[in-house]
Amino acid sequence: MKPLTQRHEEALPLGPHEAVDAARIMARHAYFADFPEDALVALVAEGEVITALPGTRLICRGDRGTFALLVLEGAAVVTIDTPYEHVELARHEAPAVIGEIAAFTGVVRTAHVDALTPLRAVRLSSQALDAAGRAHPGLLSAVMRQFGRRFETFNRAFGFYANALNALERRDFDLHLLDELQNPLPELVDFSHSFRRLAQAIMTRAAERREMANAAAIQRAMLPPPLSAAALGGRADICAAMRPAKDVGGDFYDYFLIDQRRLVVSLGDVAGKGTPAALFMSATQTALRMVLRNEPDLARALAAVNDLLCATNSEDMFVTVFCGVLDLDTGAFAYCSCGHTDCMILRADGTIDRPAATGMALAIMEGAKTRAATTRLAPGDRLFLFSDGLTDAIDPGEAVFGEARLEAAAAAARQLPAGAFIPTLLDAVAAYSGTAPQFDDMTALALTYAGGA
Repeated sequence: MKPLTQRHEEALPLGPHEAVDAARIMARHAYFADFPEDALVALVAEGEVITALPGTRLICRGDRGTFALLVLEGAAVVTIDTPYEHVELARHEAPAVIGEIAAFTGVVRTAHVDALTPLRAVRLSSQALDAAGRAHPGLLSAVMRQFGRRFETFNRAFGFYANALNALERRDFDLHLLDELQNPLPELVDFSHSFRRLAQAIMTRAAERREMANAAAIQRAMLPPPLSAAALGGRADICAAMRPAKDVGGDFYDYFLIDQRRLVVSLGDVAGKGTPAALFMSATQTALRMVLRNEPDLARALAAVNDLLCATNSEDMFVTVFCGVLDLDTGAFAYCSCGHTDCMILRADGTIDRPAATGMALAIMEGAKTRAATTRLAPGDRLFLFSDGLTDAIDPGEAVFGEARLEAAAAAARQLPAGAFIPTLLDAVAAYSGTAPQFDDMTALALTYAGGA
């Protein structure tokens, strides 16, 4: 595929008549079915028209989601590169909206999008979409419904794949199971064919490495890039890291600015391992980002994420999550601990607080509520989040590292900057384990508050 060259002359503003024509085309899309005509024209007019030849790369995996595409003419294909092959995920024909979830949430792109035919589209900024969503909540609802349908589709499909993998592990795999992949879901045609080949490779003792490598790629793609001190206005210092085990799990961490004042931090652990856990992790992280950007009440936001995950959770997976919002100007810190008590607040005076759970893990029960607790971080206080991969690590004699050792190691390293604090603790756990195998991901995040501007 030929990547799109970002030359300004290839993107042109819409004239008044073009905006009206484009709005009439996009009015046929489900997102805009109830959108006022004049508002849709005004929204489209804020974008710029791009044209692309077949093979042109429109969206690149790994880029930050700063825009969405409203496809007016032609078709596009969504693909992903795995360590083993190039997999087609979906095709979209005009009128279509592509890249809207990343544009709304600000996450990095997890797939490529290329023009399949000669294509004409409106490139709309995330700011314009966000303003439209705030002015017309029906747009946000439609996007959330679409996300829920996509999650349900993939959840049902990967439920089958998870059962097939379990059968392979038990060595009672029936070859007739592969017949189920002859007529897969339309969104997963290419992936299903790839999985069929994968299952056959597992039967020849070659698939464990492939499945683990793809799950690890999903984990790495969803982790946020470093957040510099400059981006935080010198008011905080943050660092996070993950050291995966051989059996890939569903740990995740995330941090992002809602605005110049509010910083969101989260860390979670999906119950399970392998590709299903990694996919459930990615869905949880995406849902958290989308809801938290539009719901200022933290408890209601976590309840909404819980209900979204429950609605399509036929495999009965669940995830423990610690999520907090720090006011960088005042140090006020609101948090929800949904079954995730692996956290500490290392106070500047040498004391250590251990926040208690404020609710159950997510995706266990629809309608479950959590509460938000509040505290205040003083200059020099550090929030330390971690997964149980640290405390459950064992030495060659199978004795666990445990809470007491981790607390002591954290206290000894409290004066280090966050960028040195996290590696020091992970190295301490690794040194304790020695030659003992690592059975679980080790994930940790440190946020040190420096004081308001």
